[in-house]
Amino acid sequence: MAKKIILLVEDNPDDEELTLMALKESNILNEVVVARDGEEAVEYLFAKG
Repeated sequence: MAKKIILLVEDNPDDEELTLMALKESNILNEVVVARDGEEAVEYLFAKG
């Protein structure tokens, strides 16, 4: 089974860091892609960026 990618949409660098730390401490080994806003997230989802 292929690993799932986690798309984190967060514009606050501090919140991004806390979320990534929490995922790591919870032994979540999935790849995490970070988008800074909704537009960037949609571009990632539709492979336009």
